[in-house]
Amino acid sequence: MGYKVLLAQDVSESGKELLRENGCEVVLAPREDPEVMKELIQDCDACFSKTFFFSEDILKEGKKLQVVSKHGVGVDNVVDVATATGLGLYVVRTPLANMDSVAEHTLGAILALAKNMLPLEKAARRADFDAPLSFESHDIGGKTLGIIGLGNIGRTLAKKAHGGFDMEILGYDPFVKKEDLPDFITCVEDVDDIFRRADYVSLHLNASPENDNFVDERRLELMKPGACLLNFSRGSNVNEADLYEALKNHVIAGAALDVFAQEPVRADNPLLSLDNVVLSPHCAALTVEAMDRMSYQGCQGIVEILKGEKPTWCVNYEEVRAMREKG
Repeated sequence: MGYKVLLAQDVSESGKELLRENGCEVVLAPREDPEVMKELIQDCDACFSKTFFFSEDILKEGKKLQVVSKHGVGVDNVVDVATATGLGLYVVRTPLANMDSVAEHTLGAILALAKNMLPLEKAARRADFDAPLSFESHDIGGKTLGIIGLGNIGRTLAKKAHGGFDMEILGYDPFVKKEDLPDFITCVEDVDDIFRRADYVSLHLNASPENDNFVDERRLELMKPGACLLNFSRGSNVNEADLYEALKNHVIAGAALDVFAQEPVRADNPLLSLDNVVLSPHCAALTVEAMDRMSYQGCQGIVEILKGEKPTWCVNYEEVRAMREKG
């Protein structure tokens, strides 16, 4: 093929092997620097990124560029889709690669909250075997899990929680048809019903102006005192100041966060001081298996575009194809 593909960050070997098998030269950026990217992208036909953002001024340097690939699901931290579309660039992603990994991580967090695993683990290290008297531990079987966002991750979580743990599932997603969902998901018309009824509320939303501060003081106050909030989507979906107050004042029982409004999280973020929140550093999708799948599927999209095939997972295929056909 004689194509060149720029990797903003290194990826698993599975994707690089696919590129080489299809005659592509792989160019790995030595560092995540905009000026370096501007130089390297000039003679590249595709670029692939985990978290480095390809701004408009970088993309414009790619005179041969055809496609931007995202190593993951949400493309907002890699490229602005409207900008890419305006430049006639396809944007591909890997929506199926991490759904099992994120769903499993979410279930792990639910179990950690239900069983108070973190404070009890600390108690065990102190040989404090009276600590269980101070903490409630709960079964999750029969409890209600409310899932906001029924895309691939949300539906996978619903399947595992219902089938594996006998949880009742409530779901909300205005973009999904009820008839396309399994019977064990009970859809609600008003998202606030999720907050009122669920024992665990799990967010699986994209980043958008409409979803900024989606969970705020009002919605937190709708929740049961014993309920927990889980955010494994984007930090901007939750008002962290409101969540801190709700957790500190026991408006809700707990929370689990894999994402934050600012990443890396600031050392003075008050959420870090609380015992009723389970935290992880934006790693729910970073299992070895998921990284292999994201690398391969992200490069699969690149190869499909460069071969002139319709890509399996493209967010702007029809728009860009129409622009290119007009010349």
